[in-house]
Amino acid sequence: MSPRAAGARRKRFLVLTQYYHPEPNFITADVAEALAREADVTVVTAHPNYPRGEFYPGARYHRIQRSRVNGVTVWRVPMIPDHSLSPLRRALSYISFTVMAAIVSIAVAGRPDTVWVYQTPFTTGLAGLWFKLVLRTRLVFTCADLWPESFAAAGVVRSGLVMRVMAAYNRAINRAADLIICSTRGTMERFRADGVPADRLAVIPVWIGGVGELAARVGEPPAAPRRIVYAGNLGPAQKLDTLIEAAARLQQAAVPVEFDLYGSGSSEAELKALAERLGATNVRFHGRVALEEAFGASSSALAQIICLQPSALFRMTVPSKLFSAFAAGAPLLYGLEGDAAALAAESRGGIAFEASDPDTLVRAVAHLLELSPEERSGMRRNLRDFFATHFDPDLLEERYRELLGASSAVESSS
Repeated sequence: MSPRAAGARRKRFLVLTQYYHPEPNFITADVAEALAREADVTVVTAHPNYPRGEFYPGARYHRIQRSRVNGVTVWRVPMIPDHSLSPLRRALSYISFTVMAAIVSIAVAGRPDTVWVYQTPFTTGLAGLWFKLVLRTRLVFTCADLWPESFAAAGVVRSGLVMRVMAAYNRAINRAADLIICSTRGTMERFRADGVPADRLAVIPVWIGGVGELAARVGEPPAAPRRIVYAGNLGPAQKLDTLIEAAARLQQAAVPVEFDLYGSGSSEAELKALAERLGATNVRFHGRVALEEAFGASSSALAQIICLQPSALFRMTVPSKLFSAFAAGAPLLYGLEGDAAALAAESRGGIAFEASDPDTLVRAVAHLLELSPEERSGMRRNLRDFFATHFDPDLLEERYRELLGASSAVESSS
């Protein structure tokens, strides 16, 4: 007898996320579409506006809009967009989405079996509380970033009192979740220290959509490449002034390497001015490009650079571009600490430097150039094997399905 004949029904999932495809948050769309193959999935999200805080062309952002995308019902709600460093405007942006998402989700989601909240920002969880408190729905959070520490790292909040208030709120909202999926082990340990039981915590790294397919098409790099590539956000957290200063010193020493930066961000103008002031003509800024172009440039480079400002927060976080770098395979020059540094070292495909010390990056480049072609090829193989074994998006997506409780049917209450 089939499940439906026995009175069973498809499971129902509600996904609450401020960021959704076509914005660069690949996890929510990948998981939602995987769930939709065997369950009814409703997503409540904002009209796309990330990362600039400006609505994408063609967005009907003043309206509540329904669409059907790859088996998923997507509801987009109005909000106040902002991606500035103003605490007030940023708060209004987050709260405006949370309020609209809470209202619309109650109206459109019915009685879901599981509510999955992508907790970036950490106000989004409030929109799921009605389902937990009134309908006793299972509530799952994904915490891709540590809040409120992310505010401090980005320079949005500097008040100790405000940080303490937000930390207290964060502890309270996390206690409402039946399960918290953390992006790193450091984040999980932080939540355990906050009193969240270990059996309500799990770790699944973040990933970038399409990287698995791109990795499968990677070929051998050109002979003796001399390009070092950075692909990602150009913001203060990435500490890219170290890269610019190291590039200038390598140029002065007549070391024949070039640095290509792909991406944009709040520090872009400042970095360009620094390169001009130092005479670092071996640095080129390409702006935002398609994922395929950035990945191709990374995979064919002499090396890739990943760097983060030293901080207690970043010792507990792992940038998503690290996993993309594993897949691309070019040797890593990494200025990282904590969990991210441990992963880079474990991959056996990188050379460490200090994020705040350009001289250590200069020495790392010199070390890489001293290696034989065979040794550099070995680093490439190590990185790609490490990605395939631990971070392939198909494996991580399946882990999400397991933790969210996906199955073909549940018993009907009728």
